[in-house]
Amino acid sequence: MSNISPWKKDFSIFVPQAQPYLCYLDTAATCLTPKHVAEAMFHYQCYSHANSHQEKDQINSSEIDKLEQAREKVACFIGAQQRQSIVFNTGATDGVNQVAYGYVEPIIVAALKKGQHCNIVISAAEHHSNILAWQRLVKAYQVELRIAPLAIDGLIDIARLALLLDENTCILAFSHCSNVIGKMNPVEKICQLAKSKGIATLIDGAQAVLRSHCTVATIDCDFYVFSAHKIYGPTGCGVLYVKPDILREMLPSQWGAGMAKNVNYKESEFFSGPSRFESSTPNMASIVGLVEAIDYLNDLSLKEINLYLDDLAMYMHKSLSELAFYRPVVDKKITLRQAKMSTLVSFQCQNIHCQDVASLLRSENIALSCGNHAAQPLHSALAIEETLRVSLGIYNGYADIDKLIASLSHCHQMMALEDLV
Repeated sequence: MSNISPWKKDFSIFVPQAQPYLCYLDTAATCLTPKHVAEAMFHYQCYSHANSHQEKDQINSSEIDKLEQAREKVACFIGAQQRQSIVFNTGATDGVNQVAYGYVEPIIVAALKKGQHCNIVISAAEHHSNILAWQRLVKAYQVELRIAPLAIDGLIDIARLALLLDENTCILAFSHCSNVIGKMNPVEKICQLAKSKGIATLIDGAQAVLRSHCTVATIDCDFYVFSAHKIYGPTGCGVLYVKPDILREMLPSQWGAGMAKNVNYKESEFFSGPSRFESSTPNMASIVGLVEAIDYLNDLSLKEINLYLDDLAMYMHKSLSELAFYRPVVDKKITLRQAKMSTLVSFQCQNIHCQDVASLLRSENIALSCGNHAAQPLHSALAIEETLRVSLGIYNGYADIDKLIASLSHCHQMMALEDLV
């Protein structure tokens, strides 16, 4: 492998006039944008922009076609059997809320009217976005929120999860891949377990949709959410996949003109299918960007991308593990035994505050995350306040990891020297 990524040239941020020396290791927070995506969005906004919800004319008709073609593209990308299962929204967080208030809340209300109890199950490794919506329902209806613990390897403990699921469980919501631990949960096994008990499943796929060869039909989940900016697309755009039979029963969580077929002062008739959940003017510029991102990744070859990232991730984990002061959230011996390396790792440097390390690295033009990464309960469960997180993208190469290792070593030497003084 070359020290420099063969695809780095596709990202305009690295040109001499911008930030040519940037070492960007924060892909788990957001991917940088390839010029192909930015150009597609610019071209759309300048030459094709119209409202897909307005009466048809030459531009609007093309707009409607773009929207349905985008559904088809996304459906193919995640292995959905039909495009009508694809709902566009503002991101994974929006998708979780759509499920919480359009699917789970009505179930809770109906159960409580019958005097039945309800519970919601999530894992201990969830991002705040997959906690807060459920907390709101728990407080509003006095239902129980159950937390599935993790095994020593950082994955959901399936045996202990099984003990939490029962006939009163409304939904099991969990991440395909934790944004702190970085390992792929056995989603098919977990969904099979839930299905055997008649429980619906929601998967937060934000960190996994690109790296997991995601096929929602094979996983057999009921809901799957992800954000465009986690696969080199734009911010403000996301996808909610819903199984077709559930989509027909699910209620909208927002109401607006985009979903309405006929309206009068007494009652209204709504569109069927995904349009019923897209209540306002679609963010077509971002949807165009999402489609272009998928095309870009497919043109590069998802297989080649993942082979490249596999090799780079192995180099990252081995290089970090050789640092005597490196303390990952999951034991490095366990991580290095994994057949497939994660492209993100969260860690601390022994006896040095994470914020001090991050400050020094930023001064050397290295971008990474520092804090609880919107996963504060997980950090509390691990008995730590914050971590550093490094995550790889297709623009990274060996040179970026070498720079990180050199900077971490320099930082440790400096801090150790200060301690002696």
